[in-house]
Amino acid sequence: MTPFVTPEIRQRAEQFVRPLYAGLDGVQTFDRVERLRLRVAGLAEGSEVDEDLLELLLLFHGVVDRLGSLAPGSRLDLFLRDLGLPDTLARRVRAGLGRIGEDPKGPEEELLHDARLLESAGVTAAAERLMALGKKRTPLAKALSQLDPGPPPERYRTARGATLGAARRQEAEEWIADLRRRIAAE
Repeated sequence: MTPFVTPEIRQRAEQFVRPLYAGLDGVQTFDRVERLRLRVAGLAEGSEVDEDLLELLLLFHGVVDRLGSLAPGSRLDLFLRDLGLPDTLARRVRAGLGRIGEDPKGPEEELLHDARLLESAGVTAAAERLMALGKKRTPLAKALSQLDPGPPPERYRTARGATLGAARRQEAEEWIADLRRRIAAE
């Protein structure tokens, strides 16, 4: 089957969403789309997925709040129609964007859900959270007591995601415990 999301359509969609990613929270930028794309590829190994749906979910996942409504006739719906995408694909994109965070359905949504969770797990994510707390002038002892190593394995929807997430969480827990010990010893 010929893909609906051609390089030209992907480029138009990127041009549409790229400015929406700018300065969302000072951290999340359009670069996150590429990082998630790589994570999804690692999670998807051998899985049958609708590449068109997955690509559109990846492109739009981080700007849902800035798009407004996901309903028919919304800004997103009109843009997807303008791209010439089938109504069924546009409906699946809008529905998927509305539930990826909490109740993903189907392999494409589950892969993106798990990729997003993996981004929030591990030592790097914990260090970023610690730095964010520092920017808020949270005292170090309090920041360390609040530091989250990432989501527990049961939040993941794929077996590979749960395995990778558990390992990343374990590494972060060890790093946090070591950091707490070192700070307490000073």
